[in-house]
Amino acid sequence: MKKNKFPLTNIGTVSLLMIFIVLCMVTFAALSLSSAAGDARSGQKIAEHSSGYYAASNEAEEILASLDDIFAKMYAQANTTEEYYQLITEALPSDVHPEPEGELSGGILADSPPLTLSYQIEINDSQALLVRIGVVPLEELAKKDSFSFYRILSWQKVITKTWEGDNSIQLIQ
Repeated sequence: MKKNKFPLTNIGTVSLLMIFIVLCMVTFAALSLSSAAGDARSGQKIAEHSSGYYAASNEAEEILASLDDIFAKMYAQANTTEEYYQLITEALPSDVHPEPEGELSGGILADSPPLTLSYQIEINDSQALLVRIGVVPLEELAKKDSFSFYRILSWQKVITKTWEGDNSIQLIQ
């Protein structure tokens, strides 16, 4: 009589293949989870940064609207550009500062010495929104060449804190 033999190698091969497939699936699951957690942290940082920037931008727009009101009031009172600039400088809020004439680059308002104003709104502990505007001279406003009392010269994020990297390596402790 012939005895039926079951091949033992087939059972072992299938088991090893299943163990390998399960290990691959667990590894890919762990990598996917790690990647998703990193993306979530990155997305949270971007959302915080964006909301901080837009909050600062809204505050800068509110200051710009109050400055526009000041410019309109002083336009009605002034007769010369120098008087107009003087009245504006006296009526400025405490967080808006006139800049010296030499700091304007590019000659955007080249007709007469411009009055350049700047203010800074904090975005976070290391960045701020810097707004610089140039006040349009009375002569240009009188010609009706301008539809606004000011021109935005810059609206940019600036770094307010210096970066201090630590590149030291302790080889022996």
